[in-house]
Amino acid sequence: MLSCLLAFSLTHRQWIANTISKITPEKMVNPYFVAVVDGSLDAFKIKSIIGKLPGVLDVDDKENEKGQIALKALMGQLGNDYSLSEDLLNFRSIRVILNPSLSAESLDFVRGQVVKLGGKDHVTATAVKYPEVTAVMKAHPFYEFLRKAGDWGVVGIIAFLWIVSYWICYDVFRSRSYIIEKYQRKKLVAAKSIASGMAVIILSFSVVGIWNGTLRLLDLVLLVMIVSVFWTFLMQEWRWKPTL
Repeated sequence: MLSCLLAFSLTHRQWIANTISKITPEKMVNPYFVAVVDGSLDAFKIKSIIGKLPGVLDVDDKENEKGQIALKALMGQLGNDYSLSEDLLNFRSIRVILNPSLSAESLDFVRGQVVKLGGKDHVTATAVKYPEVTAVMKAHPFYEFLRKAGDWGVVGIIAFLWIVSYWICYDVFRSRSYIIEKYQRKKLVAAKSIASGMAVIILSFSVVGIWNGTLRLLDLVLLVMIVSVFWTFLMQEWRWKPTL
């Protein structure tokens, strides 16, 4: 199983990199920005048009009432001498929820289109934001590791586990191979078994990698080197230690 994972990771490293980019906190939550529309525009019409823009998942104006209450409270604190135009008093807040698969440039483009739709004098918008849970997720050790190590970190963990399992299983495998060599008069049973098994695995996943367009020559060379080093080293040990 680990041999298959090792071969898969190094013949599909680009797929691993793409998968990591898709599970980042920013891609798992919906970014948003808040647009403020003054009273001179038809907020419901603006909301309907915004909802049809590409990349917009939802348009929410539930926070508009909270904004009105906050503004009235502020006006009450400033006193009767302070006044605002009717358009500003009748503003509406619209939360525009965007598709997380969009790039940062695309998110800013959608925001700019919303402002352009109503005009800079009538519509203002905050910067694109992410929910607070994003910061919590980014601080998690798992996401911190993926951010720093990336696809090579995943490959490294799989390679390490493969090496450990190789050493753990070596004695049992060598003992059984020795019995076959002794009583059936065959040579290098373990070496031939490992070589044939790994060759089939590497070849199979290489073909799949070529088919999917994820195979890179450097990754394939590295995979062959890892397997060859341990195969050659243990093969020498079998020659030096013919008995248990």
